[in-house]
Amino acid sequence: MTWADYFATTDDDGRARLTHAAVAAIASLEQHLDAPRSDVAPIALHDLAATIDICPPKGTALAQVLSELGATVWANGVVPTNPLTIAHLHPPTTVSAVVTEMAIATTNQSMDSWDQAPMATALELHLMSWLGAQIGLPDSATGVMTSGGTASNVLGVTLARSFAAAKLDVDVLKTGLPPQAQHWAILCSDQAHFSIQRAAAQLGLGRDCVLTVPTTPAGVMDIDQLDETIRHATEAGRIIIAIVGTAGTTDLGAIDDLAAIAQRARAVDAWFHVDGAVAGAFVMSPTHRHRLRGIEQADSVTIDFHKLWWQPFNASALVVGDGERFNLLRVKSNYLDRGDELDGMVNLVGRSLDTSRRFDAAKVVASLRTIGRNDFGAMLDHLVDLATYCGEAVTAHPVFSLVAPIHGVTCVFDAPDYDEDALRAVQQRLLVRGEAILGRTVIKGRPALKCTFMNPLATTLDVDHVLALIARELPLTVA
Repeated sequence: MTWADYFATTDDDGRARLTHAAVAAIASLEQHLDAPRSDVAPIALHDLAATIDICPPKGTALAQVLSELGATVWANGVVPTNPLTIAHLHPPTTVSAVVTEMAIATTNQSMDSWDQAPMATALELHLMSWLGAQIGLPDSATGVMTSGGTASNVLGVTLARSFAAAKLDVDVLKTGLPPQAQHWAILCSDQAHFSIQRAAAQLGLGRDCVLTVPTTPAGVMDIDQLDETIRHATEAGRIIIAIVGTAGTTDLGAIDDLAAIAQRARAVDAWFHVDGAVAGAFVMSPTHRHRLRGIEQADSVTIDFHKLWWQPFNASALVVGDGERFNLLRVKSNYLDRGDELDGMVNLVGRSLDTSRRFDAAKVVASLRTIGRNDFGAMLDHLVDLATYCGEAVTAHPVFSLVAPIHGVTCVFDAPDYDEDALRAVQQRLLVRGEAILGRTVIKGRPALKCTFMNPLATTLDVDHVLALIARELPLTVA
């Protein structure tokens, strides 16, 4: 091979090489495993990985490399398309997104500056404006793609911190936190994602500035408790700079009363951030959109495309209602974001915590255009229906008990006659044998199993099957 053969190009020869390589890559995916994963033991996977010579003195033919990856890696990975892969918010991916990924990698647009991604910048901004409109934000809404929900939440809280400082005429990026920051507080529910506390820690505010509001038995923020938390914080001299509402908690999928939280945030002049990483997709469902009432009043919203939008990792977004707020983050540089750009030139590094970044917006656009609004909404509704069916089956089952109401695509339940060790043993045995990949969690001190439905091709028969597997395994855990 010549050096030129190593690189992806879009000329005739380059496209021919890509076509040949793509066929080999697709062939490497061939597996005869009708299960969520293989039954190779966890420790044996390390031995298998060690058989791969990472960088031999002389290169290996790509077809052989891909074949080896297929036999060792892909054959022993998780299969998100299997209906019993239901532990996490881990979706199957659309064909349109997968093939667009190859074009994204081939063209390699870097989303930090306009001169590295001119049309890609325009398309990402178009997607962000469209997303803002779906959420119901004003015409001034815009956003930026990020690597995931954690990154989006951290960015949202960062904006909230800078906005609070700006109200004191302090440029926190230049001079650091003002003295008043020692009294700042961020409010969220006790079921909010840990990234809110991580953001506070990284921003120099400390995790203790995050005040958690108790949730109801259903897992949503208790608004009466929110009022009490605000009252106690204010009486203690705390300054509430942000309140976070969650649209789809990680475990239960619970959706806070966003409209009520928005009202409280306005009353105390706090930034209102919505973590919609999970249930934010409901803006696409006429059936379930009403459950997000109030999200349109947010200052910032996290949306994860690599969850209920069926995109490959990574693909998330942080959308703000007022695009000018991104100026709170901008740090100009002599080589990248100079501040003397021509009209229409936007350097997205000015609104991102990353510098170099993939053109992930392209795969999202390709999927949305391919699926269309009608099928998109119908698939979301089907997944909610599956979770609802699972909840009904659990309620009717003599062994199981529902831990919380069904909010979205997740069903959390336990087996009252069995302890935490029994649930752990069932989850781990099914995982190691490759029969089912179940979630396991603890809700308010109560150990539980979790089924999260992300695959629109799953059916009620699959729900019945996984519950039967669990019921079969439970008696085997008794000594």
